[in-house]
Amino acid sequence: MTLSKRLQAVADQIPPSATYADIGCDHGYLPIALVLSGTVEHAIAMDLRTGPLERAREHVAENGLEDKIELRLSDGADALKPEDHVDTITVTGMGGRLLLRIMERGAGIFLSARDIFVSPQSDIPLVRRKVLETGYEIVDETMVEDAGKYYVILHLQPADPVAPVPDLSKAELHYGACLRYKKDPVLYEYLLAEQKQTMKICETLEGSTTKAAQAAYKRAKEKLNMIENALQEQKI
Repeated sequence: MTLSKRLQAVADQIPPSATYADIGCDHGYLPIALVLSGTVEHAIAMDLRTGPLERAREHVAENGLEDKIELRLSDGADALKPEDHVDTITVTGMGGRLLLRIMERGAGIFLSARDIFVSPQSDIPLVRRKVLETGYEIVDETMVEDAGKYYVILHLQPADPVAPVPDLSKAELHYGACLRYKKDPVLYEYLLAEQKQTMKICETLEGSTTKAAQAAYKRAKEKLNMIENALQEQKI
């Protein structure tokens, strides 16, 4: 089973798991790869849409894994039950706000898992803030470039309920405290790309006279300053 760079980056982080659940499994490639590699003993692959779930069923059968991978039609984590004893969960390939809604509605399941790996495709600063506020710890982060796009993978674990919620800076919410601390090389590439794009926006808006354009220029300059500070930090 050959995975995309993005999914392979997720697969590389999954610890040995007795029962693993993939929420939004699409065609089932990730759970199939994890079972074939021996990382996962039993997988529950779930999707809201019948079409992708049927494709996943076909792929599971092609690999002879019907006794190892269970498929469920599910809206988020709704089809997961406490008696499933899921120790590892992945949620990838969806927007950040949808991801947060899924985690909020399935909080009992998520907070009873050992490891959660999420890869939001939007609203990443919001996701970082909300997971910290709702009982999770960001254990690690990974960034990967795949087909010209950059993806962040957050490794979460249930936090100590009496531990204070980390107060991340705006830059840490945008670029990840873990990624910045370990000077992730892909983060550096991403920052360079963001710097180039933001500089173009500043050049376009500079000298604008409308209030809306002036406000946009100010926001772009603030973002550019944050990017340049983060880049300087990565060089140290």
